[in-house]
Amino acid sequence: MKPKLLVSFSGGKTSAYMSHLIKERWSDKYEIGFVFANTGQEREETLEFIQRCDEHFHLGVVWIEAVVNQEKGKGVRHKVVNFKTASRDGEPFEQAIRKYGIPNAALPQCTSRLKAEPIESYERSIGWKDCLKAIGIRADESGRLGNNSRFLYPMARDWMLDKIDVNNFWERMPFNLNLLEHHGNCSWCWRKSDRKLMMLIQESPQLFDFPRRMEKKYASHKADKGRRVFFRQERSTDDLFNQYNIIASSGEIQMRMFDDESSGCTESCEPFTGDTE
Repeated sequence: MKPKLLVSFSGGKTSAYMSHLIKERWSDKYEIGFVFANTGQEREETLEFIQRCDEHFHLGVVWIEAVVNQEKGKGVRHKVVNFKTASRDGEPFEQAIRKYGIPNAALPQCTSRLKAEPIESYERSIGWKDCLKAIGIRADESGRLGNNSRFLYPMARDWMLDKIDVNNFWERMPFNLNLLEHHGNCSWCWRKSDRKLMMLIQESPQLFDFPRRMEKKYASHKADKGRRVFFRQERSTDDLFNQYNIIASSGEIQMRMFDDESSGCTESCEPFTGDTE
């Protein structure tokens, strides 16, 4: 009997290329399953890309979402959805916030609650508990690699593929993930650098409607002693917009005034990486 391998397809170009290669190269070696955990705040381009990859490479991706039992002591489970029924309004994300509070740099729990735990629930439901998992981390991201023997990093450890290799592959394909570097798969991720956040506010301020709404409802969460908001330096969504407006009042957004510190949010959230992207 072949060992079982569950591939975490996050929706980024790296995990998509990895999924294709795993099916192509390892189908004789493993019994393989592909899973995507939707937070409800992924960009529509990401969802379309996953669907296109699934159809093109014949992966059989299972789409899941977190189901958060609000009762104390009850863990996160999952439900199976698909491209058409997947949440676009952040409903799974809000479920997690309602119980655990707003995630931020001090409490970076969104990846674990919305991706890792639902995936583990799914693998239990199909009898694959504690199976091997493939994670889409490249050779040029060695600092993100873990040491758990159940996690495989084929892009980094088996094939030594980096970002240039990934981009070269997609340039040869008839379709691609049509997102710019600062977009990322999560529409407004609080891990983004200030430069990326300001660019997003300039381009698509409506992307921040969800975090603003969550802060209005849950900033004073029952689990917190004080006010909790999303963004670094204890800034709320309104604080970010106020900062943007001050800069914009000078007549031009000078993005070079912000450093572009490595925030980890360049493509997608990878589960099982210590809640860092």
